[in-house]
Amino acid sequence: MPFEVVACISSHDSLAYHYLAPIARHPDVSRLWIVRPQRSLYGDIPKSEYVLAPARFRIWRFVQMIRICLRLGGRKEVRAFVSFNPFPYGFIAYIAARRHNKPIHFGFIGSDWYRHATGILGPFLLPVVKKARFITATGERMRAEMIERGLDSQKVHALLHCIDLDRLLVNNPGNAKYACVYVGELIERKRVDLILRAFAKVKNSHPDARLCIVGDGPLKGNLREQARRSGIEEAVDFVGFTFDVRPYLADSKIILIASDMEGFPFSMIEGICAGLVPVSTPVGTIPDLVVDGENGLLFPRGDAEALADCVNRLLDEQGLYEKLRAKALELRNRFSYDAATAVWDKWFNAPPS
Repeated sequence: MPFEVVACISSHDSLAYHYLAPIARHPDVSRLWIVRPQRSLYGDIPKSEYVLAPARFRIWRFVQMIRICLRLGGRKEVRAFVSFNPFPYGFIAYIAARRHNKPIHFGFIGSDWYRHATGILGPFLLPVVKKARFITATGERMRAEMIERGLDSQKVHALLHCIDLDRLLVNNPGNAKYACVYVGELIERKRVDLILRAFAKVKNSHPDARLCIVGDGPLKGNLREQARRSGIEEAVDFVGFTFDVRPYLADSKIILIASDMEGFPFSMIEGICAGLVPVSTPVGTIPDLVVDGENGLLFPRGDAEALADCVNRLLDEQGLYEKLRAKALELRNRFSYDAATAVWDKWFNAPPS
């Protein structure tokens, strides 16, 4: 029988779209209510309707979202609540789910697990999460950590981030303008400063190499200055934020992740699915899928020299590059909307508990 789902979420517009689209695609979901501060500018999600809480101040916004979730939870057609980022949006949905005695999902997308659940909020957060009917992690490594911390193994499922593969074509690296591309926020834990340090070393061996930085953030000015001081500013393009990263992926050979903390970043998924070779730190659930020397290269956190060596190897050894690229592209279908919808089906069509 068709049913409705209430999703309480913030996140960046494109991320929210990719989290929610597979839920709306489930054949039994008749309507997806999306409770957010604003509509996603990334695109329209079929069978969905927004109920917005646009308040400028966060506390008042949270109060609005609680009221909205409580109202929607009273609809007899609403079967369940879905939330990503358990703090604070999961708690908002949890209040409404408890009030109406309806099941709730808690979804961890990466840093929220490592910063919140395993950090100072853990003793408060984990007892609430344990009451969820369905819990998702970005991969098997995070799932195992959740189980080790007392979450029910029958409730915890690996839900890989997914994208619309129909919108993302596989590139031709032979025509690439950029040796490397980084896509993401320009914030401290993403370690874009390390990428610039490593790229300065790459330029010594490959003077014609270019780097593309796609994204924005508070460190943009500092990173531009770092590029200038390192003598590589003419070889680094800071293109800013964009919803459509496809032109930059199509024009690059290698996708870089240097983060100190991650789940499994969307930028890596987009890069892999576009035919780029991933070079990354072995953080979060990245090593679940990216195997060093098999379908990508991994390097230790904070090691600019090792990152530069990885890039130089891929630029110097065409055979290695082609081997890793072909194996990385074998992962492509694992990031499809259909694969994610199948995970949601484990909950939606599970026997009542």
